[in-house]
Amino acid sequence: MKSVLFHPRTRQATTIVLLLFAVATMWAAGEPALQEWVSQARWIALGYLLAGMGLLLFRRTRLMFVCLGCSAAICLFFNELEQKNNNRPAGADPVSRYDSTSHECTAPHQ
Repeated sequence: MKSVLFHPRTRQATTIVLLLFAVATMWAAGEPALQEWVSQARWIALGYLLAGMGLLLFRRTRLMFVCLGCSAAICLFFNELEQKNNNRPAGADPVSRYDSTSHECTAPHQ
């Protein structure tokens, strides 16, 4: 049984399924009929993260990196989508109103 679970073809098929599910989660953001699935995106990303940690325990590093990458991609995608929907520029820090750069005494060329 162990040889079937860790066979390279099984690992490749698992990788493809994991990637397709992550891409489908991000694609669903544009479909109004799939908003229930999109509302669970945080839990899906957390599931990928926990799966990656579980695979780390079993020393399956390739699948672990796939899971962690899918989790990161989902988080980044929905973070950018949220910023776009809030009409904030990407990378804008919500605490930037407390930035002291306009009050610094440093010369501009330094």
